[in-house]
Amino acid sequence: MNTAIPSLLRPVRQIWLQRSLRERLLLQVAAWLIGAAILWTLGLAPAMRTWHEAPARQAALDQQSQQMLQWQAQATRLKTPQTLKRADAVQWLQAHVSALGPKAKLQMQGEQIQLTLDAAPAEALALWLSQAREHAHARPVQAQLQQAPASTTAPTTPTAGVAWSGTLLLSLP
Repeated sequence: MNTAIPSLLRPVRQIWLQRSLRERLLLQVAAWLIGAAILWTLGLAPAMRTWHEAPARQAALDQQSQQMLQWQAQATRLKTPQTLKRADAVQWLQAHVSALGPKAKLQMQGEQIQLTLDAAPAEALALWLSQAREHAHARPVQAQLQQAPASTTAPTTPTAGVAWSGTLLLSLP
């Protein structure tokens, strides 16, 4: 095995020695250029690219981290039961029922509240239910809704013309 390598390199060395000094110099320069190009392409260029992209990537990761921390705080807040008085929950619901239109009404039914709707916009209802869940801890128990005729205002979004009429039964803390 030790003699195999020198015997393979002997013809290469003979070819090298047959070249003129000028050709050898040009071949050495070409070999150095090829080596430098390989070193740049495989070693330095990817590292430089990573180094230049690092600030933008760091900013994106920081933004993702902030969003995840906000979600974590929200999940923790939703997980831990907050003590909320029933009167405060009812007060919040009554103060914000006007967002569902002028014909929306709240009516106490024992431990629950009945919400009566007449052509309440779908987006407003979805937002109101979400906020009622968060602020008043009200959860829908029963819903009897039907789609009402579209409003006369010009719709700006695909669901802007959708409205709901009927009743919702909400449980309170």
